[in-house]
Amino acid sequence: MRLSWSIRVLLASSVVAAALYHFATPAVIMKFQALPLATTLLAGTASAFQLGGKEMPQPETTMADNFPWRDPFTAKTTDSYDHTCEASKTFAATQYTLHDLFEKPPVGLFPWGDGLKLFFSGREYPGGWAGLDRHMYDRNLLMMDYSDLPLRVREWIEEQERTEDSNGKGLFAVFDKPTTEEEKIKDRVTVSKSPTDVNRDLDQKRVAIFAPGALYHILPLFVADGSDCQATLADLSNYSATPKDAVVVSWPISHTRPNTAQKKRDIEFTVKAQVLKLKEGASEAAEESPRVVNEKEAEPSQPVKDEL
Repeated sequence: MRLSWSIRVLLASSVVAAALYHFATPAVIMKFQALPLATTLLAGTASAFQLGGKEMPQPETTMADNFPWRDPFTAKTTDSYDHTCEASKTFAATQYTLHDLFEKPPVGLFPWGDGLKLFFSGREYPGGWAGLDRHMYDRNLLMMDYSDLPLRVREWIEEQERTEDSNGKGLFAVFDKPTTEEEKIKDRVTVSKSPTDVNRDLDQKRVAIFAPGALYHILPLFVADGSDCQATLADLSNYSATPKDAVVVSWPISHTRPNTAQKKRDIEFTVKAQVLKLKEGASEAAEESPRVVNEKEAEPSQPVKDEL
C-alpha cells in the first residue's frame, strides 16, 4: 500500500499513537504502518511516551514503491557488458531522519520544518539509499547547498517545477537559507517562468532537501559535465534502470554515514555512470514476466541488505 509524505504533527495524537503501539495486535500495527505519514510520524514523536517502560515495536523495513533501479555494477553485469565511457564524482551533503525535522541546526531541519510538512503532504516517499524505506521517523532526508548541485541538476529541478504534472515535480524541495537562528521558512523558492530569467547568484543562498531515492531519477546528470560522453549522459532518454546494450546506467557506488554520536550530519556520496556495450558472444537477459519480477522485487538486493 502506498505511503504518503504527509506530516501533520499533533501532540495529543502522539499519546494515541503510543497507546496504539503498546496495546495493539500485530494485525492492527500493520494497518497503522500503512497510514499516511501524517499519522505514522506521530509514533516517532510518541517514542518518549513509552507506556509501562515497554519498548515499542519497530516498523518493518521494505523497498519503496515504484523504485525500479537496481545496482548495475555487479559481477553479472561486468560478465556481459563492457563500457564505452565512464564518469564518477563525489558530493558533500548532510543526512537527517524525519525525527530531526524540528531540531535546530546543525543536527536538524528546524528552519524548514513547517515548509517541509507542506511540501511532503500527500506525496509518496521516493525511498532511501538503494530504495530502502525504513518507514515512519527513520526515513532519511538529505540536504545540499543548492549551488553545490551540478547546474544540469538544478536546471532539471526547475524545469520539472515549470511543467504541469511532470514526473519529477516534488522530488526536490528548494528553500532559501535562514538569515537568523530562529527564522522559519515556510515557502519554497518560486521558479522563474523562463530559464533565461533565473538569477544564479541566488543559488548560493538556497538549499535543496530531498530523500536519497530522489537521486536515482537523474543520477547521470550528476556526472555528465566534464566527462568524455557528456551529451550521452546528459540525455536522460539514454538512462536505464537496469543494464542493457547501448544504455546509460548509474548508481551511488558509496556513501558515508553521519556520525550522530558526535551530533554530526555530514556525509559524502559518490555517483558512477557508464555507457554499456554488450560483449561479443554475450546475450542480454530476456524480459521476465511481471510475476517473476514482482517475486524478485520482494527480496532485498545486496545493496539494500548492506543498508540494513
